[in-house]
Amino acid sequence: MEFDIDAIDALDTVGPVSTAAIVIATTISPGPATTLAEEPWGERLLLTGVVERLADLEAVVVVVRDDASAEMVEPAPNVVVIIDPEWEEGDAAPVRAGLDWLTRAADVEAVFVVTLDAPEIEPKVLIELAKAHAASETLITVPKYRYVRGGPVLLGKDIWPRFLGAEGELNVEQLILAHPQWVNEARVDSAPPRRILTADDLLELSK
Repeated sequence: MEFDIDAIDALDTVGPVSTAAIVIATTISPGPATTLAEEPWGERLLLTGVVERLADLEAVVVVVRDDASAEMVEPAPNVVVIIDPEWEEGDAAPVRAGLDWLTRAADVEAVFVVTLDAPEIEPKVLIELAKAHAASETLITVPKYRYVRGGPVLLGKDIWPRFLGAEGELNVEQLILAHPQWVNEARVDSAPPRRILTADDLLELSK
């Protein structure tokens, strides 16, 4: 199943599902800072800029390494910070921590998994992904940018138990390839958000 999110009129009769985001703020930086969260993005921290782009979601769960990292997150009514002592295990650990909190404390139908290595998230894309997810009968919705899959991935609530049991490095793409029947692709007519893989990528982002 595939939706073109630029064909907004086709989805106007479908309201978006209620959504939250889990922001994985534990990722090691290729630049001078310890984590990507601490790297500058213009006049602010990269983590701050990403959380701002998620402001319209019902809940934003930011998973960090320690108390010092938690202080980087600016307070907001819909923002929760979780310190994950198991972060060194891999990305599965912060996703588990975020889903555990959402399961107990929030009433949402789907969650975006947001990584800081692709920070240029477009709020419009989030809205239309939520609409596409509501119109589908699949467990996972992924944006497809000009024929290339990207992020953030939207996980329906029925698939959360599988991620709550995940360990080590989380390979969502591998899961999607193994179970294509679970996946709805929402086509985006633009280039995917730039990835931060090297120190040069960080410099390019700051321009």
